[in-house]
Amino acid sequence: MARKRPDVMKTLADARPPELDPDQLAGSERARHDLITILASRPGAPEPRTASRSARPFTWRWALPVAATAAAAGVLVATLPEGGSGTRDTRGSRATAGPTTDGPRHTPESGRLALLNVAARVDRTADEGTYWQTTTRSSWIGVASAAESTFAVVSSETSRWSFGVRPGTQSLWVSGIDATTEPRTERDTARWRAAGSPKDVTLTASGSGGRLGLRLETGGRKRPTVDRINSGDKIAALGARNVSYAELRKLPGDSAKLKGVLADLYEEDRGSEISGRTEWMWRQAAGLIGLPVRPGVRAAAYRVIADLPGIRSLGEVTDPLGRKGVGFALPATARPDYGTARSELIVDPATGALLSDQEVLTKPDAKATEAGLTAGTVVNYTATVESEWTERQLKAPE
Repeated sequence: MARKRPDVMKTLADARPPELDPDQLAGSERARHDLITILASRPGAPEPRTASRSARPFTWRWALPVAATAAAAGVLVATLPEGGSGTRDTRGSRATAGPTTDGPRHTPESGRLALLNVAARVDRTADEGTYWQTTTRSSWIGVASAAESTFAVVSSETSRWSFGVRPGTQSLWVSGIDATTEPRTERDTARWRAAGSPKDVTLTASGSGGRLGLRLETGGRKRPTVDRINSGDKIAALGARNVSYAELRKLPGDSAKLKGVLADLYEEDRGSEISGRTEWMWRQAAGLIGLPVRPGVRAAAYRVIADLPGIRSLGEVTDPLGRKGVGFALPATARPDYGTARSELIVDPATGALLSDQEVLTKPDAKATEAGLTAGTVVNYTATVESEWTERQLKAPE
């Protein structure tokens, strides 16, 4: 009688210590710690340095769904910038990360591998509902002038997005919750008062070299605004197109195919963006992560970002709301309002959740320096507070 061969793999699995069980590692504190250790293992990595506050001039963000609702098709929502690397103090929030210069702390390859690790940890729960709702907290810094005085202002607000995905539902955007626009520091407040405490100041318009009016809301908070952001079944902007929920759900979960879709959209959208192809792909892929797409598409979006040229890891960071994550950055480029800055993403490595999308000043120009901005200032950020499926529409504020 033939003897039954032992199951070698089962024998090995039974002998495995509990601390090495993959089911115990996935999404755990151990997994987060191991990833941080890998990212920080490069010899000679410089220590974090302290920087200043935050805010943000007008950048088009993914948040605004239907392009027809925005001022221009193909881009997303106008917000103001912020800054930071090193220790970032963002008026009411804090963000810490790597060096305040744009010198590499980690190699591009380590950044790519870390992002691929994040993609593998994206929550795969295949749930759906009637409304995909997201709450964000955003802030931006602007360089303002009045009566020949230059100072920085910071504008912050909470926004809520509700994407109605069933026939007959509406998509809503509630903006301006707890919104304030005021001088950024005591020094800026003194300069503003010396200029006569004007309610209306001017900013340099992002990318245009023109002037932009801004009203300071120092005497209290503005009332929130509720806008309907769908046009028929179109609920979001992807590149220059308005797309429906059905079209979002058809996006491929294969990163090569998704990259191809975005590349085609970029060719359609060329001329509407002042940034180059890499920045455009970064923005669109990051935007998809916050939209009601399939979990596989979120993972593919991270892989698309991982393959962009120059992506590097910042190691362990803290986002503007005080949450720990890992940071990733593009190489710094010129920002007409500030000097040079780099785009960053802060991600929860255990779940793949996108915590913050931000811009960090790397080299201030003369005007930004005069307004007290330094390398490491987070000039704008959008931090995702919550994203979830629900069966109930947002309750409009009174």
